[in-house]
Amino acid sequence: MRSLLWVLILSIFGVRAIAPGDFAPLPKVTDSYGKPVDLAEVAKAGKYIVLWFYPKASSPGCSAQGKRYAELYEEFARYNVEIFGVSHDPAAEQCEFIEKLALKGAMIPDREGTLARAYKVNSFFGFYARDTFLINPQGRVEKVWRNVNPFKDPDTVLAYLKEKLGR
Repeated sequence: MRSLLWVLILSIFGVRAIAPGDFAPLPKVTDSYGKPVDLAEVAKAGKYIVLWFYPKASSPGCSAQGKRYAELYEEFARYNVEIFGVSHDPAAEQCEFIEKLALKGAMIPDREGTLARAYKVNSFFGFYARDTFLINPQGRVEKVWRNVNPFKDPDTVLAYLKEKLGR
C-alpha cells in the first residue's frame, strides 16, 4: 500500500525520469562479493558504464540476460565498457547467480533501493523493472532503455555502441 501511495505521489508531482544528457548518479557502492566500487571513478577512468536493472536473480529472463552479457563481455570490453547488474536481491543470492551461470561483470545488491531511486527504476515489492542505462565517460547518461526484452537487451546495447563509436 505504501509503495502504491509513493507511485501516486510521484506521478502527481511529475518527477522527471532520468534522460540522456543528464548527469548520472554515480555513487560508491559495494558489489555482491563485498568489493567497493566507485562508479564515478570508473567513468573518470574513461570507461562507459552499463547498469542493467533486473527483477530477480536466477529467474529465467534474468538468467538469459545475464548469460548474454557474459557471452558479449569481451566485445563490450573492446568498447571500454564496464557492466554492472543491479537488483534488490541479497548479495548471497547474486553470488550464487554469478557462479551458477559463470557471469562476468559485477553485480550490485541494491538492498536499500538507492540506485533504483536515483535512476527512477520502478520497483514492485522489491522486483525492479528491467531497465538499462549507458553512462558515458563524462559521467552523463548516454542512453536509456526502459522495460527491455531480456533476450535482446545486451545485443541492443552493443549495437548502439558499435554505431556510436564506429569501431
